[in-house]
Amino acid sequence: MFPVSFHPKKSMIMENILVVNNDIDTMDLMKYWLEKKSYKVDFTSNRSAVPDLIRELHPSLLIVDVMQKDLLPYLKKTKDLSSVPILLMTGYTTGHRHSESLADDVIEKPFNLPLLQKKIETLIVH
Repeated sequence: MFPVSFHPKKSMIMENILVVNNDIDTMDLMKYWLEKKSYKVDFTSNRSAVPDLIRELHPSLLIVDVMQKDLLPYLKKTKDLSSVPILLMTGYTTGHRHSESLADDVIEKPFNLPLLQKKIETLIVH
């Protein structure tokens, strides 16, 4: 018997999300929120580890902070990595158009959580 608070999902498959960010506090908050939404979350601040982590973890989505944007060209041109959708997190409203064009979508900080959830769901489905 399940506890009263257990609410089974239609699909118990947990999508894996990899978050790349230097800000540990932001990563901790995102991890907590995403796990409450039934995602499996891994994170790193080590940009050089990202290609190997993608190959190892097979994430459904990569959430990358704009300060790590130099990863995007490499990820998009590397055949076995280019299929992972990228959501770029930014606190900037202008001036980062090139990196934004390499991302599949962009979310501005501070996050609007319902919008973040919608963007994640859209990117994972496609």
